[in-house]
Amino acid sequence: MKRRGAILFGLSLLAGLSSTLVRKQHPSKLASGDLAVFYAGTWTYRDEEHHRDHKLEINPSMLIRIDGHSMPATVESISPSKLVLLDKYGFHLEIKANEQRPVALFDEADNHSYVILSPQQLDQATN
Repeated sequence: MKRRGAILFGLSLLAGLSSTLVRKQHPSKLASGDLAVFYAGTWTYRDEEHHRDHKLEINPSMLIRIDGHSMPATVESISPSKLVLLDKYGFHLEIKANEQRPVALFDEADNHSYVILSPQQLDQATN
């Protein structure tokens, strides 16, 4: 009887250790729905060449508006660091992000990169 208890204890110990060792070592990735919410919001970027601020709106359904005008686009890829959209003319719009928010926008049609302004940067620019 003692032997059977020792065997069961040993097997349960091995099962516990193996499940700990087999468990993924990498943190789980965000689901695409969570990423869509991460990129969603109203963002501002400055066109220094034309001295103009633009408003970029992204909703959780990935509908895009620039300066209040809808921009038909499809999501080509989405990750925690980059959202890539393809517009109806075949040009890419890439939105790069850091851990907190989107920080840069590359418009392939203009072949130009823009910095997405934080609320603090926007306040400083208007003062």
